[in-house]
Amino acid sequence: MTEAIQNVSHPQIEVENLNLWYGEKQALDNISMRIPKNSVTALIGPSGCGKSTFIRCLNRMNDLVKNCRIEGKVSIEGNNLYGKGVDVVDLRKHVGMVFQKANPFPMSIYDNIAYGPRLHGVSKKDMDGVVESALRSAAIWNEISDRLESSALALSGGQQQRLCIARTLAVKPEIILFDEPCSALDPISTSKIEELIVNLKNKYTIVIVTHNMQQAARISDYTAFFLMGRLIEFGKTKQVFQNPREKSTEDYITGRFG
Repeated sequence: MTEAIQNVSHPQIEVENLNLWYGEKQALDNISMRIPKNSVTALIGPSGCGKSTFIRCLNRMNDLVKNCRIEGKVSIEGNNLYGKGVDVVDLRKHVGMVFQKANPFPMSIYDNIAYGPRLHGVSKKDMDGVVESALRSAAIWNEISDRLESSALALSGGQQQRLCIARTLAVKPEIILFDEPCSALDPISTSKIEELIVNLKNKYTIVIVTHNMQQAARISDYTAFFLMGRLIEFGKTKQVFQNPREKSTEDYITGRFG
């Protein structure tokens, strides 16, 4: 591990010697990383370098991929996610995920937010408060509070993405994974999502995959550079962007390749 990784003294997420294969193809090669609580960690690197594969290891989404094989250890608060007896449904409640393309359910705004809490036993009398709290936390309540029974599919792209963030927040996760959440959004919507992510780290630990170097520099506390399935460099964002240790990191950040 690099010095920067060792300096994360109380990690919430700890990854040790993580390897992953899709069939015969190795997609992750011996990844070790320690991610601190209440921080934003950006994963950068060219397409196909393992960023999205890595982030999906943090809530076992790769379990759904045929012929996927994983070795190594991923721990949250010291608990091994790949140990025996892990309840994957419960894990994904605590480690929420927001995808690249907004994916609201074809139902009302209200029912989108209430869907997860209902599954986890939240009572009808408490649901209005849960829905409002989640929408407020996702900075969208003021825009849609008068049309909660309207279809979520009628919202703009940026609103749909914030709705999906609210849907994730409604089940009270501890960690939120973002897989390129702004790639399909206009600059104004992107700015709102970025501001939201910075605010959310006060309560949650955030890991975000992004191809946008400026976005990583603006919103993250730590940055990890991936290349060809390997973790090349990981450290505080300011250090990685201003004084990278590896030449390949500098080349990628400055646009010389990738």
